[in-house]
Amino acid sequence: MVEYVLLQQLSEQEDLIVWMRTAALPTFRKLYGKIEEDLQQDDEIVVTLRNNYNTYSFNGKKKLVLSTTSWLGGKNDFLGIAYLSVGGLCFFLALSFTVVYLIKPRRLGDPSYLSWNRNPGGH
Repeated sequence: MVEYVLLQQLSEQEDLIVWMRTAALPTFRKLYGKIEEDLQQDDEIVVTLRNNYNTYSFNGKKKLVLSTTSWLGGKNDFLGIAYLSVGGLCFFLALSFTVVYLIKPRRLGDPSYLSWNRNPGGH
């Protein structure tokens, strides 16, 4: 049996500052904690929750979500795939620019590339 009890005062919780950051969207999830040990199929998890901050004034809701993560991240794989795609694109562009530079290098500080130094009728 794994038991997690949230009995500390809010001011004593070290992760409170990170957890209370303003979210970018109106519906969001925030990681409060992790279970660092491996759980078996029949393990029982006991969680005790206290309502220290009411959300009734703005019709807010609180939910407890237990989730698993993969090597790409949490529930939604989009962010992990987006990071890998953008990283791959940047690597490809860097490699392409390096090849172009090695094939046809430009002289550093060449004033002929400035727009006001070009001939108006030709290149």
